[in-house]
Amino acid sequence: MAGDGSIDFLEKERISKDLRVTMNEWREIIVLLNAIMSWQKNWFPAITVICVTIIYLYVWLVNCSILNMIWMTGLCAALLDCIVCGPLQRILPPSSWDKDKERTFMDISEWLADCWVTTKLYTSRFFNLRQTHTKLFHSVLAVSFFSLLYIGTTFNNLFISYITILGVLLFPGFKTKSEYIEGSLQRYAHQMLSADDDDEASS
Repeated sequence: MAGDGSIDFLEKERISKDLRVTMNEWREIIVLLNAIMSWQKNWFPAITVICVTIIYLYVWLVNCSILNMIWMTGLCAALLDCIVCGPLQRILPPSSWDKDKERTFMDISEWLADCWVTTKLYTSRFFNLRQTHTKLFHSVLAVSFFSLLYIGTTFNNLFISYITILGVLLFPGFKTKSEYIEGSLQRYAHQMLSADDDDEASS
């Protein structure tokens, strides 16, 4: 059980099923976003970088307040939900949903459920430190908040937010393509070293 410090697999399965029901109308969009974030095509990272950069450039140029950003985000989410749950469902033919997409959708639901249960478990463990290791609990909180305060007062908050969001969105692709990226870097380094050796030999 989750209460004794282990993952509750029954709870994870229940959350996964609930997510599939809740996100059913968004399943096409979710599968598409998963393809973009996992870099199924080499030019997909450019889409992520361009979209995030455009949004942050707009926020920077118009100098939005936090309240306006909240209202704008809520309005965009409401309009998008209206479009996805209405016209998009009527436009897409039933044949567009196949077994591969269904498998991907199930994998995403299980991954989200696993993240939720694991986060809940470690959050519970951390706050249990308040009773078992009080000094350690307050020391970790103090250092964490002081570090965040120092970073927030030293660097531009919008830039930090931009880098953080970009890193989070690009991380799944880096994780998926890590072997390919590492191999490409090794081949590039080998070519550079070979070129240097040829230049030395010719001289």
